[in-house]
Amino acid sequence: MNLPRPSAAADWDLSAEEALHRRRVQRMLVVGGGVMAVAAFWWGGYFAVQGAWLLVAVDVLIFATGVAVVGLAWRAQLRAASLLILPVLLMVLTFQALLLDAPTAIAPRSVHLYLLPLAVFALVALRHEKPWLAFGAPVLCLALFLVFSATQASWEMGFQLPDAMRLWGTWINAVFAVSTLFVMLYILQTDASPLTARQIELRKALARGQLVLFYQPQVDAERGVVGAEALVRWRHPTRGLVMPGEFIPLAERTGLILPLGDWVLAEACRQLELWASEPALSRLVLSVNVSAAQLHQDDFVSRVIDTLQTSGVAPGRLRLELTESVLVEDLQSIAAKLAALKSQGVTLSLDDFGTGFSSLSYLKRLPLHELKIDKSFVQDLMDDGDDTIIESMLGLGRSLGLLVIAEGVETEAQWRYLRDRGCHLFQGYLFSPPLTLEAFEAYVRQPQRAALTGLELPVEGLPIQPSVG
Repeated sequence: MNLPRPSAAADWDLSAEEALHRRRVQRMLVVGGGVMAVAAFWWGGYFAVQGAWLLVAVDVLIFATGVAVVGLAWRAQLRAASLLILPVLLMVLTFQALLLDAPTAIAPRSVHLYLLPLAVFALVALRHEKPWLAFGAPVLCLALFLVFSATQASWEMGFQLPDAMRLWGTWINAVFAVSTLFVMLYILQTDASPLTARQIELRKALARGQLVLFYQPQVDAERGVVGAEALVRWRHPTRGLVMPGEFIPLAERTGLILPLGDWVLAEACRQLELWASEPALSRLVLSVNVSAAQLHQDDFVSRVIDTLQTSGVAPGRLRLELTESVLVEDLQSIAAKLAALKSQGVTLSLDDFGTGFSSLSYLKRLPLHELKIDKSFVQDLMDDGDDTIIESMLGLGRSLGLLVIAEGVETEAQWRYLRDRGCHLFQGYLFSPPLTLEAFEAYVRQPQRAALTGLELPVEGLPIQPSVG
């Protein structure tokens, strides 16, 4: 029987959950190994002063194990660290509970308290092991805890510590054990949701350079390339190329849209600076989408200007695209920021025009350079027989002195209709899908071959197919 393949989103959930699991285990190992080292250092020093060298030797073993566990966890060798800490702690705690820490009428047993955080750790760290180990280790920890809590079990071999020392030592062990248990549970609680897992994975993608820009050409009425829209993609190490619809909403919910937006802006300016030295590419305008979170930053204008100055790019070659939804709140402040950018030479485009809260009053207040007709209107252009909306948008653009670009152009009929009615620029699969950097540069250098013969260029990881229509 053929089972359905999990969706891309499901694949991401699985990989993100696995990344989250490894993060949990790593943090628990660092905490557990650190507690081992600190506790062993404390007790080893005390026993050294008392001259109890056998106990000092035991604490040296615990200290060395704790340091080794932290080192292995830091190098992401999680399985090795887990299989080191568990047996060592089980043997040491059992040895101490039976020989050194037998309960008396004056001082209760306390060393067995460490078995509770150890059981929590075993349940998390060993979940991918064979069942006898994945369930056996935490059950053994809890069983030993019950035995040492409910019985007087001990070995009378003359190693029992004095009650006076064990009385205050009980408080130390209890504080260490309960604190460790609290930290273990806190790690589980803070890392509990798939959203957290995805957030961690996306943050790592930003840090590790897994994000790339694709470029969808924008052409004029003669099909000459005048610019492109920069579109971010995620080259996931296991899922391949991830589309922005799968991670941009996550970035917006978690605040990662700010560093992501900064990266896109800086990368676009860096690419424009590289193109400046080549005549075929030097006049291109690159459009970059701006999120509401970016636009509402107090220092948004200075960030853009600093990025342009650092790259040395002429401001007129950068076009910022903003959607109508970002204009709903604090229009006055946004208009002031856009005016400041325009005064520096940056051009501005209103993306997805007609889908949000369009009104002539705010269009007149904003220092726009371009209106972008949403693809939903273009796709319906030849289907419903009513082209009034498109013609109204084109007329509005003319009356305001703005360029008008139509996105989502997929057929010759759509392109001819828009061109004949005064649309200035076009973007869509009729001309080209989003391209890798190398493919886009080749497309610009050889426009006739790319547009007319279906030149096979790498796009979204696949070759371009000739347009139909």
